[in-house]
Amino acid sequence: MKASRTALAAALMRAIHSRLDRPRVIDDPWGDRLVTDDEKAELARRIRDEASPEARARLAALGSDGVDAVLRRNASYGGVVLRTRWAEDALADAVARGVRQYVLVGAGLDSFCVRQPPYARALDVYEVDHPASQALKRERLAAAEAPLPANVRFVAADLATDDLGTALAGAGFRSDVPAFFSWLGVTVYLTRAANTATLRAIARCAAAGSELAFTYLDQRALDAGAPQLEERRAQRAAQGEPWLSGFDPTTLASDLRALGLTLVEDLDGRALTARYCAARSDGLAASLSGHVARASVAG
Repeated sequence: MKASRTALAAALMRAIHSRLDRPRVIDDPWGDRLVTDDEKAELARRIRDEASPEARARLAALGSDGVDAVLRRNASYGGVVLRTRWAEDALADAVARGVRQYVLVGAGLDSFCVRQPPYARALDVYEVDHPASQALKRERLAAAEAPLPANVRFVAADLATDDLGTALAGAGFRSDVPAFFSWLGVTVYLTRAANTATLRAIARCAAAGSELAFTYLDQRALDAGAPQLEERRAQRAAQGEPWLSGFDPTTLASDLRALGLTLVEDLDGRALTARYCAARSDGLAASLSGHVARASVAG
């Protein structure tokens, strides 16, 4: 199985930021080791070929068309970096409150399992992903000779057909103990029905007080059809990973409440950028239509 272009790009964006941007928002070099040189070259070529003439001209003016230059100027770059920091800040806060279970839903090539900070030693870490995607990641980790801590548990599950709670329970997850879930960079690639089913499954399998950090695109922006957003949407569709749905921030709280979740925080790209980049001069920023949201499981 070939890795998702989205997963490859996100892993590399985190690594590029760690190598080249100062000050760092995150320190995650693992994309350089988990993505092959051939994949890097192919990714750069395809993104460059799909770019607008103006974007290609800007790259040519820089004298570089390699993967670093291409991805650093991708519209998703800032959002990928900032959402990682935001989610892991929220996780650290949860651990300080006593949470001892961390579930990555649709983990992709996220490298938390091998770059765990000291506070994570008290956690049971559950990586949930499609069996084929997870097998590929484990192969890459083995090839990189990455030492896997004993607290990591891989949960192979196709959430289109498998129940999340059942899959987690089989790996030792405790539904009577609060947990922290992260679900980053996934919802836009699923139908609204699939997103609703996953949110409901988390609310059902997790103890009251558990939290979920997730990302979404503003459905109003998707519906508006702005040229720049439509260009990005068409590119994703051409890659076989179309943007299918978002959420409306004005109704998100009520939508979550109906599923057994309470909205705690909802930041658009401007607010996320202000939190982490206020003192920066390099232009690192999240896209305005992207949101990060945090919800808790109701009692």
